[in-house]
Amino acid sequence: MSDEPNPTSAADVMGEAIDFNIKTGRMLYPNGSLFVDADGPHIGRIIAEAADEGRAVVLCYADGTRRIVEARSAPSAA
Repeated sequence: MSDEPNPTSAADVMGEAIDFNIKTGRMLYPNGSLFVDADGPHIGRIIAEAADEGRAVVLCYADGTRRIVEARSAPSAA
């Protein structure tokens, strides 16, 4: 077990990802990802808007779990 704190909020996870990128030159998450607290309000709308913008969403859960959602907008039938 590590003595390092486990970032849980979206802001903590984003900060961790930036630090990792600076130290290693590698990206933990897709470029332009939107970091979101998974239990926050309006999560569906946030994911839909990110999909419209072509951005991945990093869902950050209170237990430290992270999930990357890469959604796309469906093509219109018109």
